[in-house]
Amino acid sequence: MNPTTLDPARFRLGVVDKSRRFLPESLTPLAHTSVYAVLSPAVRLRYNQLFASAYHEQFIYLESMLAGPILPALMRHYAGDPLAERLRIFQAEERIHSHWFHLLHRASEPALYADNRHVFVSSPRLAQRIFDGCARRPAAFPFVLWLAMIIEERTLPASREIIREADSLEPHYVALHRLHAADEAGHVSCDAELIRRLWPALSPAGRLLNRWLFVTLLREFFQAPKRAGWAVVLQLAREHPEITPLLPRLRREINALGSRADYLGTLYSRAREPRTFALADRFRELRRLEQDLLPAPAGHTL
Repeated sequence: MNPTTLDPARFRLGVVDKSRRFLPESLTPLAHTSVYAVLSPAVRLRYNQLFASAYHEQFIYLESMLAGPILPALMRHYAGDPLAERLRIFQAEERIHSHWFHLLHRASEPALYADNRHVFVSSPRLAQRIFDGCARRPAAFPFVLWLAMIIEERTLPASREIIREADSLEPHYVALHRLHAADEAGHVSCDAELIRRLWPALSPAGRLLNRWLFVTLLREFFQAPKRAGWAVVLQLAREHPEITPLLPRLRREINALGSRADYLGTLYSRAREPRTFALADRFRELRRLEQDLLPAPAGHTL
């Protein structure tokens, strides 16, 4: 991690071009459904733009947890270790990233983000309280670092897709993803070092609990579209009432994505997050991680 990355002025915000897509269609869930072809070009464009906000809200959520309880707890845990300075820079970079994404949201969607940071991403109160409690004790619950690592590594192939389609996308979104990916590569390395230190120190029961929490929370909140994905569609219907008769079909086809291995493989797989899966292979209880993220057979529970 390079301290020069701590300059928030690296990202300069101008007027957002609302005539362009904000993300490649391949990164948006509805583009993987048959109902997507029924939507008009204007509705597809607006869906893409709204989904970009939900996509970035996940980053803001995770980065806020890292910069808030997780990294400060680790800095205390490793006080006096050279790693503590890396963690300090990591924390500062995450705060800058969240700031950048929020600035872009306010410029793109001023009516939605005038006084809040989260419009689409939410979690049940009990689940949030459990996650908050674990985040304050990352040495005991390093599954939070596995979540951070796989999601941060996921941004790298996504950013490459964005850069490949840069000529057709909104320039501010392309510029921000370039900057974000450059920093996230270093964050993935730091996540991996922390996991290599903390995971072996867990008891066998602690590893199994952390594995269950990691896979369960990843599947529930950061994999197939659920609450946030549907909230985007509802906002789209408010802006384009003509799609209201399609809402039942849209709901069915979005829900069906969670049972499609081909779609889930576009999110988390050895091909997309090789460093996370290679590290997981070092620990017996995580060697089936890729299979665990695919649809479970009927009657099977984690």
